[in-house]
Order: sequence, then C-alpha cells, then structure tokens
Amino acid sequence: MAASGLRTIGVITKLDLMDEGTDARDVLENKLLPLRRGYIGVVNRSQKDIDGKKDIRAALAAERKFFLSHPAYRHMADRMGTPHLQKVLNQQLTNHIRETLPSLRSKLQSQLLSLEKEVEEYKNFRPDDPTRKTKALLQ
Repeated sequence: MAASGLRTIGVITKLDLMDEGTDARDVLENKLLPLRRGYIGVVNRSQKDIDGKKDIRAALAAERKFFLSHPAYRHMADRMGTPHLQKVLNQQLTNHIRETLPSLRSKLQSQLLSLEKEVEEYKNFRPDDPTRKTKALLQ
C-alpha cells in the first residue's frame, strides 16, 4: 500500500529553543506545509535537564506552562504537548487496529480452514500403501 499520509502526524520539537521573536505558529496551525493530521508541538527535557535528574512529571509541567504562557501558542495549548501527542497516537493506533483486524481475522480463518483440510487428507495416509506412495510423491 502506498503511503498516502492518512495517518501522518507532524511533531515539532524544541519549540522552546527558537530565537526570540520567532515561532512555529504557521506550521502548528497547519498552514505552511499542511498535513492531513496536522502538527503537534512538544518541548522535551534538555540534556541539562536529564543530567540534572529533572523528572518526567516536572518536565511535563514545564512543557504545559510553556504552551500556556507563550503568546503564539497559548490559543492552541490544549492541542500541544506530550500528553496530547500520546492521546492522538493511541487513538490512531486504536483506529488502525479496528480497521485492519476484521480482514486479518478472516484471512487467518481461511488459512486455518485450508490447513485443517490438508491435515484431514494426511489422516488416512499409510506409508506402506504403494498407491499412496506414488500419489504423495507426485504431490
């Protein structure tokens, strides 16, 4: 199946490191380079944060504060951040499984049926029967 971007989600990282007076608002609002599923901005822990043992909870709180207080992002703060990204990705995965499971199930059922038929044929197999030997050899 060709990639059609049906499930593509853009993730913009390091928004907190952008130069003063610049922002990624046009991208995050899906105006600059539109994606079917849009973009989500996240702010991850820096190497300094990791070295300083800043825990995940504190990092998530700092990320939330960043989006709520940034003039370019606060209007979309509810659609930004790692927890929102997690939620969207989980939803995408759930939808994908829901869509593909029925066809996968029917494919497996038909394979099982086919294998059961094959097993049934071998139940009567007697290696000492000369006609069976010839038939098995030909198969």
